[in-house]
Amino acid sequence: MEKFLEQLLRLLENGEKCALCSVIGRSGSVPAPANAKLLVKEDGTIVGTVGGGALEAEVKGEAQRAISAERPAVINFDFRAQAFQDSLQICGGRISLFIEVIFPTEGEKEFFSKVLQEIHCSHSVVLVTAVESSYRDKPPAGHRLLFNERGLLAGGLARPEWNERVRETVSGLLEQDDPLYLELENRPEDCPELEGFLVEFIHPAPTLVVFGGGHIGRPLCQLGAICGFRVVVVDDRAEFADPERFPEAERTIHSDYTSVFDSLQVGTRHFLVSVTRCHATDRQVIEQAVRYGCAYIGMIGSRRKIKLVWEQLEKNGVERALLERVHAPVGLGIRAETPGEIAVSIMAEIIKTRRKRKPEIRKQKI
Repeated sequence: MEKFLEQLLRLLENGEKCALCSVIGRSGSVPAPANAKLLVKEDGTIVGTVGGGALEAEVKGEAQRAISAERPAVINFDFRAQAFQDSLQICGGRISLFIEVIFPTEGEKEFFSKVLQEIHCSHSVVLVTAVESSYRDKPPAGHRLLFNERGLLAGGLARPEWNERVRETVSGLLEQDDPLYLELENRPEDCPELEGFLVEFIHPAPTLVVFGGGHIGRPLCQLGAICGFRVVVVDDRAEFADPERFPEAERTIHSDYTSVFDSLQVGTRHFLVSVTRCHATDRQVIEQAVRYGCAYIGMIGSRRKIKLVWEQLEKNGVERALLERVHAPVGLGIRAETPGEIAVSIMAEIIKTRRKRKPEIRKQKI
């Protein structure tokens, strides 16, 4: 989402209109996940995807028409229809998308700059967009809201009471990933174009912390960056904690493996992998890592090494239940042998853990 929003902001700063296409409903088997987004420029160039194929071609065409008319649209697709059957789109489900036209106004530039500022500071935010069938004013106003647990950050909906009502509705959901579509039970007479509110929970990119800057750490760092992770590399040897060795890493830290946790601020969106040079340093990493509620912990090693490390950690007072959270031997069983193959197996297991279920868009009346 971060890179996507950066490209959106770049368009606005260049003075270009664009259309942003977002999923607001889906059922059955459809090509676009709940959090899919497609950005369409005036010239038809696209960023992102809503599943490709015939669906994406249709959405792109609708988006270009929306830009030309400066009018939003809610569009519905039924993949059971003959048109999609003929185009080999045989998913068999239904999907609804909201196409909004984004104008390059100072207000929009300031709003999306604020979204990115919060993400860059590792803050999660809630983005609320009014789903409208037409715009009363061009450019529209009162159609976007940004807030988090600290309060209102930017924008505001057409009616102040809607700001509070939406915030109260989602107050217990701020850590979730799935978007939420709030349908209006009763449309206000003075806003007949308003259909509901799309609520998106935007979080900073997950962080991959690689302990060990050796022959496996290098390709693992590269793969982590390719897969959208913020990568931090830690090594207790200066020559292996050289930023030039890891150009893809956001941070490269030269530190011992025990005290470094004080500066990492490990949380629920951190994925930790220990691929250090020996048993002793891997043990130091795991002894600290299991004390945090991170998303994933992995340690490289043979089963014999793991048994020895676990025995020593238990002697040090680490509970067995904590050690059972660790993926060891790390990585999926793909018979990897080379450093690159081992890094692929590790990254695959991390992705499997992260994507343990498909995102869904929930609907709720408001």
